[in-house]
Amino acid sequence: MAGIHVLHRHPFTPFDETPVTEAASFKAMPIPEQILPQIAGENFRHRLGIWPLDLTNWLPRDAETELTIDLKKKLLTTRRNEVVSMLPGGDDAAQEAAMLVSQWVGVDSSSTGIDALVEASLLVADDLVVLQPIKSQDGTEQMLLTAAVLCAPSRWMLSEKMGKNMLAIHAPVAKYAEHVGAATNTYFQRIAVDKPVWRSNWIIQDHPALFQPKIPTAPLVKQPEELWIRMERQTLRRLPKTKGILFTIRGYQQPLVDYVQRSKEIAQNTRTLLERLPDDVAQYKSVLTYRPSILNWINQYC
Repeated sequence: MAGIHVLHRHPFTPFDETPVTEAASFKAMPIPEQILPQIAGENFRHRLGIWPLDLTNWLPRDAETELTIDLKKKLLTTRRNEVVSMLPGGDDAAQEAAMLVSQWVGVDSSSTGIDALVEASLLVADDLVVLQPIKSQDGTEQMLLTAAVLCAPSRWMLSEKMGKNMLAIHAPVAKYAEHVGAATNTYFQRIAVDKPVWRSNWIIQDHPALFQPKIPTAPLVKQPEELWIRMERQTLRRLPKTKGILFTIRGYQQPLVDYVQRSKEIAQNTRTLLERLPDDVAQYKSVLTYRPSILNWINQYC
């Protein structure tokens, strides 16, 4: 344990709580094949990695959907102020985003504003984040985070991101601004209502909790076999009426040892990705301390 992180191996128990006894038998499902990271180019570079989204597969259900929704219910009951937020003026965009999700699932909703977004979040495993076009004093328009139900933060706090644009939200991400900062802001402005998209990202962590807003004060484990790989499937949809963007985030966690044993190609790709990471990016991805031992250990699977 480091700081307030309680060591356990159950993604659906918050980072600072002890799992129920039944969680000891939990085995993570394999992270979906289509979102696994691939090797691109010769050197590391942050990439938008945007793909067209088939709306028939927008927010799919799987073996961990109900576990994720149960985690949301618990957090909304016991820690709502940590996972729900809306700024003044965010009601219409939040409600429109909620309506899109409810309609896709096939459920009628009569709630409004943030309450509608909370209800919609319990219909799917994904977190729901709403960006809204806001004009600044100089007349320029930016997409700002104005409403969210976020139950699976990966070592960041919702309260610290509210009211910020994408560049400011990603300020802690090493090399983000120089690689994709301007491109991201431009791309968000151009997302069309009829052209939703998706992307994915990955990170290696020493704790499996999906709800993990805090960064440990020290390394939590000693062996690569104790690490987890975390991936997010993210989708982006323009809201037709308010012109905001609904940003959905679905988090997955799998033990690193189970992940690299899936295939030789996966193990080799993971090794290459780790080798290419600049130190500051590796630090952001929580893996700098562990990288030497992982690279030595992973060869047996390559």
